[in-house]
Amino acid sequence: MTAAFLLQTVGITKRFKGLVAVDHLDLAVREKTIHSIIGPNGAGKTTVFNVITGIYRPEEGQVRFQGEVLNGLKPHDILARGIARTFQNPRLFRNMTCLENVMAGQHAHGRAGLLASVFRLPRQRQEERRIREVAEECLARVGLDRFRHELARNIPYGAQKLLELARALASRPKLLLLDEPTCGLNESEKAQMMEFIGELPGQGLTVLLVEHNMHVVMGLSDLITVMSYGKKIAEGTPEEIYNNPVVIEAYLGRSEGHALAR
Repeated sequence: MTAAFLLQTVGITKRFKGLVAVDHLDLAVREKTIHSIIGPNGAGKTTVFNVITGIYRPEEGQVRFQGEVLNGLKPHDILARGIARTFQNPRLFRNMTCLENVMAGQHAHGRAGLLASVFRLPRQRQEERRIREVAEECLARVGLDRFRHELARNIPYGAQKLLELARALASRPKLLLLDEPTCGLNESEKAQMMEFIGELPGQGLTVLLVEHNMHVVMGLSDLITVMSYGKKIAEGTPEEIYNNPVVIEAYLGRSEGHALAR
């Protein structure tokens, strides 16, 4: 295990009946970088996220985080170890306020215990104040503090994407998995999201990104892994991937490199 690698998948394989969704995938994500996974629809990208976060268990291989094997752990246990994620379509508590949604992101780190909660002991009250303060900070960090008392269902779609990101950040992750963070956003919102994500490594976070928008991928990534039909077919810097004929063929079925970044 190389110390600089925060996350590694070693030969992970996930099957759904006769379909091999992820086929012996090796992935190594360095600390404080943005590592992107790209590929055509059906390549297995989101399945990789689901394996890493414990939604699916791989039939073969291992997921290692900070040297610990995560296979078999439940999603909340993986969250508690420092891996948080967002989804292509935001999964929010729509009938809760934005502040309550972000407060919910801290549940994995609760320490007060059942008795303290039942009897409203000082320890429990202190923890509630701390959770609220962290949630307020995370909302302000993504520019949504003005919506803190608004129901999640009532805010614009772009704000919902940021709200889910704020909730993930509230869990104090070391690794943040972002699944199509710019999907459905207008150009101004995409630029705002790109700027925010680009600053995360400088704040000590590591990002694993799945994204279809090649402008976003090429503009943010330190390293890119390309998947097709569950397999890794290429890996490299944005420049290397942009000029890789295997990648161009997988995306376009022809050798027109200039079209990859459109």
